[in-house]
Amino acid sequence: MNTEEQAKLVSACKAHDRTAMEKLYTMYVSRMIAISMRYCKHQTDAEDIVQEAFIKVFKNIHRYNHTGVLGSWIERIVTNCAIDHWKKTKKTIYLDHENFESQDEIHSVDPSETDALLKELSIEKLRVLITDLPEQYRYVLNLYAIEGYSHKEIGHMLNIKESTSRSNYTRAKKKLLERIIEHNITY
Repeated sequence: MNTEEQAKLVSACKAHDRTAMEKLYTMYVSRMIAISMRYCKHQTDAEDIVQEAFIKVFKNIHRYNHTGVLGSWIERIVTNCAIDHWKKTKKTIYLDHENFESQDEIHSVDPSETDALLKELSIEKLRVLITDLPEQYRYVLNLYAIEGYSHKEIGHMLNIKESTSRSNYTRAKKKLLERIIEHNITY
């Protein structure tokens, strides 16, 4: 969709045109479910998150200022809804890593080894491995490595310390590497 078509579609959505809203939803729903699946294990949860996100999209479409890509704006809303969903459903409190592990244990993964394996791993296999990570690792990994947030921003979003975000990211990479080796996954 070019920028002129996008502007017309957004203007129609701002005017509460149901046909335009349906077109916007249909255009982006599959992509947004895929993004939501990065944060949850179950398709139904991903669909609920996307549903909530599109409600927010249509309630706040008047705030979209036509700069940037519309899909990116919607992605950010989906990501925020996924974080909100996680906050509502999490049942455990994650303590800072300093209570459990030494710094040496946390940083025992060879970064070059991890990066080399992850670069060659297929997207689908990597998605499955990420989905199997514990929630706190999965969220930090997605927010940092895929969405591009800083550990400070992640800490603020998830109500954890910046150092906890860093250690959860390191642990996520370590667990991914262990699972790749454990399952003898070929690239």
